[in-house]
Amino acid sequence: MTAEMAAGVDTNLSSLEFWARPRSVHHEAFRWLRENRPVSWHGPPEALDPNLDNARGFWSVVKHAHIREISRRADVFSSADGVFVDDFPQLETMLSFIVTDPPRHTEMRNIVSVAFTPKHTRKVEEDTRRTVREILDEVAPRGEGDLCELITKEVPGRVFATFFGIIDRERIQYVMDLAEQLGSWSDPEYSHIGSPLAVFADASARLGALALEMAKERKARPTDDLMSWVAAAEYEGQKLSVEEVGVFFALLAGAANDTTRHSMAHVLALFAQHPDQLAYVFEDFENRSEDAINECLRFEPPLMHFRRTALSDYEIGGETIKEGDKVVLWYMSGNRDGEVFPEPDRFDVTRPTKYNPHQAFGGGGPHYCLGSHLGKQMLRAEMWEIYTRMKDLKVGERDIMLSNFMNGVKRLPATWTPERRA
Repeated sequence: MTAEMAAGVDTNLSSLEFWARPRSVHHEAFRWLRENRPVSWHGPPEALDPNLDNARGFWSVVKHAHIREISRRADVFSSADGVFVDDFPQLETMLSFIVTDPPRHTEMRNIVSVAFTPKHTRKVEEDTRRTVREILDEVAPRGEGDLCELITKEVPGRVFATFFGIIDRERIQYVMDLAEQLGSWSDPEYSHIGSPLAVFADASARLGALALEMAKERKARPTDDLMSWVAAAEYEGQKLSVEEVGVFFALLAGAANDTTRHSMAHVLALFAQHPDQLAYVFEDFENRSEDAINECLRFEPPLMHFRRTALSDYEIGGETIKEGDKVVLWYMSGNRDGEVFPEPDRFDVTRPTKYNPHQAFGGGGPHYCLGSHLGKQMLRAEMWEIYTRMKDLKVGERDIMLSNFMNGVKRLPATWTPERRA
C-alpha cells in the first residue's frame, strides 16, 4: 500500500478519471504532495489517443519554489519537446516561441516586444475598453443568459479579432470557435470531431492556415493593427518571417483567447461566492482592482500546468531528474503553497499584489507570459462594465471542462436586472 493510499488521498495525476473528479479532490492531492512528495514520479498519462506517444511517465513538481527554480533554468529544462503532459508530436510547432528555447526564443520575443510601443499599447487598451462596452450594450438589456457565451468568450474573441484586423462577424466567430476547440481536446463535447489528437490537430491546422493567410496580407499591405506592427517589428536587424508571424497569431488567437475567457468566468463565479469582497473592491476600484485580479488568478489560474523536458540530470526536492525526463510544473499547486501564501485556500482580495507572487502566468524566466499585462487589463475592463451595468447579478454554478491542462469553464448561467436601452 502506498503512503497516499494509506492517507486516503488520490494522487493519480495520470488518470482522466482523476481529472473528472471535483476540483477539491485535486487540491487535496496537491496539498498532500507538497507536504510529502514535492517532486514525484507518475506513470504515463492515460491513453487519450492511440496515436499519442505517452509511453513515458513524468515528474510532478508542485511547490512554488521548485516551479520557480525550474522555470528559470531554460538551459536545463527545455520547452522545445512540448509543453503538455500529453504529447502532441509535431502539432505543438503551432505554439510559436512557447515551444522554442533560447537563443531563438529570446530573439523572437524581443522582436515581438518591439511592436508594443507606448502608442500601440494605448491603442490596444482603448480598443479593449471600447469592445467591452459594445458587448455590454448588447448583453446588459437581456436579463439572463450564459455569461460564457455572452461575455467571457465574446470579449477576448472580438479583442483579438481587432489585433488581426478582422471585422467580419462570421470570421470572428470562426476564430472564437477554433480557439475554444484548441484547448478542449479531452472534453467529451468535442468527441464528435474524433480523437483528442484529431480535435487539437483540426483546430490548430485551421487557425494556422487563417493566420498565415493574414500574415502574408499584412506583410504586403500593412494596416494599423497588431499583426501589422509585429510583421514590421525589427530587433537588432532581425524580423519574424511570414510563417513566424502567422504562427504567433495562431497562438494569440488560441491560447491567449482561451486563458482570458476562462479567467473572467472564474472571476464572476468567485465574486458571486464572496459578495462582501466584491463590495470592498468597488469601494475604491481604481486602487483595489489590481490586487483583486491577481488574487482571482492565484485562486483559479487558467492553466493548470506546463511541461519541460530535462536536457541533463538535475537534483531537486531530494530527487534526481534524468536527462530526457518529462517534468510537469503544476501552477495550480504552486498557487496554493502555504509556505508562500498565508491561508492559501482562502480567497482574499486584500492580499497586496507585492505579496502575491502567483504563478498564473508561469514561474518566471524566459517563458513568463508576454501578454500578462494585456490579459489583466482586459479582466479589469470587464469587471468594471459588468458590475456597474448588470445590476443584481446572480451567477449559477460553473460547468467545468474535463481537462488536465485548461482550468476551463464551459457554461456559467446568470440572471440580472435588465438595463434599459437608451
